[in-house]
Amino acid sequence: MEISEMMIPNKADNGGEQAIIAQVNDEIFAIDLSSIISIENVDVSEISTVDQEAVIYLRGMIIPLIYLDKLFDIESVDNERNNIIVVVCRHEDKNFGFVVDSLVGQKEIISKSLGILEDNKFFSGASILEDELALVLDVRSFVA
Repeated sequence: MEISEMMIPNKADNGGEQAIIAQVNDEIFAIDLSSIISIENVDVSEISTVDQEAVIYLRGMIIPLIYLDKLFDIESVDNERNNIIVVVCRHEDKNFGFVVDSLVGQKEIISKSLGILEDNKFFSGASILEDELALVLDVRSFVA
């Protein structure tokens, strides 16, 4: 398992937030940098099941996996891959990992309201990135 620790300030100079931009098929998601513990490249043989839930073991912690493609009914790019990318997040004392297809990079985002979609469970807003729209994941909503 490869480890990439993140130690970068979250607040940008102009009031924006720093986020990791991740991709699942053609969908773009932004994950608030302040909630990210690490980014892992995990061999699929390291995935275990606990209480019918996919998990990885990371530095003595059990990390439940959230497959964004399955959650949002997005067609998967490659079901036969040997490794998965896991963005490990923490909210309060709970840890979990988002499984994504690729990482676009780190960017400053300014999250805008979703308007009539504001009552949704998983997104805190949206951000325009050059010519694409990224949905900003509400990390708090994934903690059970």
